[in-house]
Amino acid sequence: MMKRTGLVFLLLACLLCSGAARAQTLPSNEVFSPGLVRLAQMETAQPNVWAQASVEIDKAMYARDLSVLAAMLKGTTLTVQSGGAGKTLSVERGGETLGVYAVPENGTLDALESRLLGTAVLERAPLAWIADWLEGLQAGDALGFGFAVSEPFTLVRTMSDDGTRLTKINISGAIAREGGAAYRVEGFLRQPAGRSPKDTFELTFTQDEDNFVELAYSALRENEITHKNKEGTASVRTALKAAGKLAGSGISSRLTVTMKNHWTADGDTLSERVTITASLTHEDKTPGRRMQRLNSVAAETKNTIRLTTHESGDEVLSLTDAMEIEVTLDENTFLAAGADVTVRVGGEAQPLAMEPEEITTEAVRTLARRIYPLLDEDTHAVIRKGL
Repeated sequence: MMKRTGLVFLLLACLLCSGAARAQTLPSNEVFSPGLVRLAQMETAQPNVWAQASVEIDKAMYARDLSVLAAMLKGTTLTVQSGGAGKTLSVERGGETLGVYAVPENGTLDALESRLLGTAVLERAPLAWIADWLEGLQAGDALGFGFAVSEPFTLVRTMSDDGTRLTKINISGAIAREGGAAYRVEGFLRQPAGRSPKDTFELTFTQDEDNFVELAYSALRENEITHKNKEGTASVRTALKAAGKLAGSGISSRLTVTMKNHWTADGDTLSERVTITASLTHEDKTPGRRMQRLNSVAAETKNTIRLTTHESGDEVLSLTDAMEIEVTLDENTFLAAGADVTVRVGGEAQPLAMEPEEITTEAVRTLARRIYPLLDEDTHAVIRKGL
């Protein structure tokens, strides 16, 4: 009898363990990064945030000699903290705090942060959510870049065969800048299901034969499991094309973004390595753009984000982000730079090394005077010679 009872309890324990394993949220076509989703959820409580970055600049078009800037950045870290007491920026070098500054409020950035609060920006936006947002817009509602709704959008919805999911919307409406002629907006957005779903949309913005833009977007999602519930890769390959005319001059752009999440899990711990590679090309044939070096623009960025979360919950979340960026204007390198960033969300606020001061011209001069003695003699010589 005791043996039977023991076997029953052992079986129950195994079932509970397997149930816990199945309950763990893993990357998939539905959730690209559970860790970043968890982070977005934590941000709604407005926790303390600590972020530290070190920056390197390899090339900058308008700098004749980057050696001084490189020397100033070497060994220097920038730390931003935010919480109930506001935002601060600390500048440190060689373990010594050179200055702590109160970051002034910015209405535009604060509004953007408020709008994105709780939003996991790498996740797939449900088509039903997009449809509800479009139908909720009224004439005069601002859309960004100076545009506002001039004619509310009308939608035609297409549901899945079983009637449970929205798969396509056709839209029609108009937008305009203040004092300008309206752009007619027509097109569709499609969001299918399946093992490798490919979202697509095609939209046209037409004012007249000399002012129109055609947009085409696609996002293919795939999920590869190497070891069930233990290891795999989720990926999203996105392409956005824009072509048309503005004031009679041709424009064309192409943005491609590849996101991959290489993950491992053990039932409670989920470790993710998210790589995001983006490439942008833009051509503008407007007269005078070549003189501004803006007729041909190319940019590439790469982010490698690493974070670990626990199904049982996290009071503090940390992640690292290694960034690279290169911007080319008219086939000339405008900027090539990189940064290593560490972010911690939650927990107690870190004590500041000194009382924050306002960012003023005099404060910047004081910071420069503090950095100068820490530079080597070769850099001093370059500064004395003049940049």
